[in-house]
Amino acid sequence: MRILFTVPPFPTTLFHAVPLAWACRAAGHEVRIAAQPELTPTTTGIGLIAVEVGHGYDLLDGILRARGGRQVVESPAADWKRTELADSPPEPGSASAGLPADERRRAHDRLLAPHVAASAAVADDLMRFAERWRPDLVISDPLLFAAPLVSAALGVPLLRHLVGPDIWGRFCPLQGQPDDGGARERWPAELVALYDRFGVEVRDDHPVGAIDPWPTSLQLPGVAGRVPVRFVPYNGSAAAPDWVLDRPGRPRVCVTWGTTTAVLGGDDTFVLPRVLEALAELDVEIVLAVTAAERTRLDWIPGNARVADSVPLHLLMPTCDAIVDQGGAGSVLTAAAHGVPQVIMPRTADTPIVAASFGRGGAAVTLDADDATREAIGAAVTRTLTDDAVRNAALKLADEIAATPSPAAVVGALEDLVARRPGARA
Repeated sequence: MRILFTVPPFPTTLFHAVPLAWACRAAGHEVRIAAQPELTPTTTGIGLIAVEVGHGYDLLDGILRARGGRQVVESPAADWKRTELADSPPEPGSASAGLPADERRRAHDRLLAPHVAASAAVADDLMRFAERWRPDLVISDPLLFAAPLVSAALGVPLLRHLVGPDIWGRFCPLQGQPDDGGARERWPAELVALYDRFGVEVRDDHPVGAIDPWPTSLQLPGVAGRVPVRFVPYNGSAAAPDWVLDRPGRPRVCVTWGTTTAVLGGDDTFVLPRVLEALAELDVEIVLAVTAAERTRLDWIPGNARVADSVPLHLLMPTCDAIVDQGGAGSVLTAAAHGVPQVIMPRTADTPIVAASFGRGGAAVTLDADDATREAIGAAVTRTLTDDAVRNAALKLADEIAATPSPAAVVGALEDLVARRPGARA
């Protein structure tokens, strides 16, 4: 079986798919990772075969421009930071709630515009490769809108690969929603034009299911064709320092800020100095898990801290007692898989939604990154270290993740899905 993964050019998004891609390879299947060239070193570095598509379009720059630069960086569902995952999702462009419907529509289309442009940039290369390689299955990030073109043209199944709460399934095109015939009017005009160019029907139900590593207890209801898969932490490769196995004589608290938060948010979202000031007053060992670039932005490191420069988070978690993070899906799931309680301080992209999801589950204390004082941060960390309710919720969530079918088990479901397709390869 040949399986084509398509992902945006962000290493953290690829990392979510790596365990399943490895499991497919271990089961004897061929795997290719199609993405823009920026992701090639990461892909080949983890032992997978890269297919370069969509040269010349900078998706991160497009996202920044669509959101008005580094100061306006929240997702279209940013209001969920205040509503704590309401049962009904916000209207598209909810950051502009109260505007007339046509203005909300324009705001929605503007936020999707960089993903539509990226999809248009990769479409020709992706189709050219797929027509020659002939995959049996396509697994795609929900916002890579070119993947359904391949699925439709070749008549092969398409699965979304989720990375967090399925917010896009509520108000974004091509998320497996039942087709009601109104997609042409709802989709951004540029996306309709792309599908028309390839002669592919404009409808939302091209995906037949969704591979989902987000814990079932925290996931939104109604994910179409949901295939739960255990989240297996992978945050990159590195040499493991000896000290990561040590158990210090006091609580070990990891502090991290992801890899794109500072890029999306700029200096006003870089709260690590405030976090370090708070933790310097506690009897803890701080493990500062940052990139070299983030380290240069810190003027001061407290005496009770050690710097874990670019050490993958999954190497640190087994000996950590708590973590302070920005709410990126990879960070929170890595901590959750190890039963580590969290202080989440969201600010950019979908992190407010992730934080609300974990806060609702009780395994995390959430703080507003803009307003949290040094005292509030210190109190939140102390709570994760001492409050049995928070710690037990974190352990319960880890048990739930461990009980979810492994990527190896899910490979069998993928094989069955492909085998049921008319004319499937033996």
